[in-house]
Amino acid sequence: MDDELQQVEALIEAHADDPAVVAKLRELQDAIKRQREAQKTLDKVTDDLASVGGDDVMRALGVTEVFRGPRGDLGFQKWGLRVDDGTAGAIEELVFLLEKGGSDTITGRGVPLADGSWVAEGSTAYFMDAARHHQVFRAWLADPAHAATARGLKDGIVAVRYILATSPGDGTVDVKDLVLNPEYLDWSWVPG
Repeated sequence: MDDELQQVEALIEAHADDPAVVAKLRELQDAIKRQREAQKTLDKVTDDLASVGGDDVMRALGVTEVFRGPRGDLGFQKWGLRVDDGTAGAIEELVFLLEKGGSDTITGRGVPLADGSWVAEGSTAYFMDAARHHQVFRAWLADPAHAATARGLKDGIVAVRYILATSPGDGTVDVKDLVLNPEYLDWSWVPG
């Protein structure tokens, strides 16, 4: 039980001899529980909106989705490959999507990396840690069918784009690029 409900329970025990106060405190407990359930529902709906918005972004950019992960995947929930066969020749770009809904935002306090250090969520270090430890991404890069893309990452030929899609709960989806510092994109762990 969380702090608020524990505090109400303590008040109920303290006022056990006054049925009118206990009844009002029980009403308060129920209201807190209903509010929590409503918040969970809202968070789920806005998470779903952010995911749908992310799908729209991927389609609009012409990205072929390779991975769609569960909500709560650190670093990114979706990623895919975009190939632009323009007049300058084929340009490959890996596009990674971080989705946030409702009260879930990029945290200013930072997030822990696999090595125990803390970095800003959405930063280049955060992205690189997520990519480095993402088993599906690593396996995809290790597949001989994707050797040219893996080499292109290491050589800096394949572009990388990191996008944040958020839905604050008002039916809209906000999309913005998270800037990756090319000086700190370390693909040395990529096979090939």
